[in-house]
Amino acid sequence: MKKIGLAFEGGGLKGGYQVGAYYAFLRCHIPISGIVGTSIGAVNAAAIVCGHHKKLLELWEGVNPGKILGFDDSFTAFFNGKIDKLSALKGFNTTIFNILKEKGINTNKFKDLISIVINEEDLQKSKMDFGLVTVKFRKLQPVYLDKNDILSGKLLDSIIASCSLPIFKLEPIIDNNIYIDGGFYDNCPTVMLAQKNYDLVYEIRINGVGRNRKLKYAKTKVITIHPSRNLCNVLELKRTNITDNILMGYYDTLRVLKNYDGYKYVFRHVSDYFIDLITRGLDEKKINKLMLYFNAKTKKEAIIKAVEYVLEKEKVSYYAIYSFYGKIREIKLLKANRNFIYNYVKELSIV
Repeated sequence: MKKIGLAFEGGGLKGGYQVGAYYAFLRCHIPISGIVGTSIGAVNAAAIVCGHHKKLLELWEGVNPGKILGFDDSFTAFFNGKIDKLSALKGFNTTIFNILKEKGINTNKFKDLISIVINEEDLQKSKMDFGLVTVKFRKLQPVYLDKNDILSGKLLDSIIASCSLPIFKLEPIIDNNIYIDGGFYDNCPTVMLAQKNYDLVYEIRINGVGRNRKLKYAKTKVITIHPSRNLCNVLELKRTNITDNILMGYYDTLRVLKNYDGYKYVFRHVSDYFIDLITRGLDEKKINKLMLYFNAKTKKEAIIKAVEYVLEKEKVSYYAIYSFYGKIREIKLLKANRNFIYNYVKELSIV
């Protein structure tokens, strides 16, 4: 049986994307033998290995990032569009004062939060592999921790060590040393699974700030899944953006696992034959213009991106699995539009 693993990149509150991605693996009934991660990726990985993916999803869906980070309520309310900038100013000043007073953002609330979904006993009993990376601050020495390397009673501290950005209050942890975020050395520790001779590793990237190590693995095939659109900020305070990330992770991953088509949307398989069929009424100049506009390498890519362009303009939800043929039919029913891309799509030949 093939050993398949996941490697979760670090990236703060962009991490909800990885939860959505994991649910796509569940939907496709793909067995996962191990998960490794850096920073927020280590949090998500540990919770899933513990068997608490449902609680993890609930946590991400209901998370109040401002409270976790110790931000004033009015400061957070501004980012969620509930109060104006002037009203938030006092909260901003209070937040900055508290951070300076504490010499960084205190991690106690964050530690309490992740303890809801991460339990040392559950992790050690799990048949799945787990690992994380952090960096010992004094010598900037990378430290990879397999679940068997983590000291008893130090699982949460080890995860906090992997998450410790310089904006957090840095205190001695684990073995009385100060640690910083693992992203300073390896923001997506695929190597930990490659060293265990995994056959296939899916890297779930979230465009976090950190060092990405480009390594070649002799026995391990690596497939990388990237966000199809911009994710939220690393320290995002707007909950709707975090929820959007979860859905994006699910559909982006489903597109890869099911070999569906699309770039920002998900379409059931679109054959080259079908593309040739629907473009038979377009002359080569129009097709070349589309390819140039979308910087597309193939006619199929240009046509799909043209359809997606119209869907975005029409504010069609990204979160569904669509029939490409069906969407073209809907676009052809739209009123005339001066936009040349709309018109090209409306000229596609369908019966």
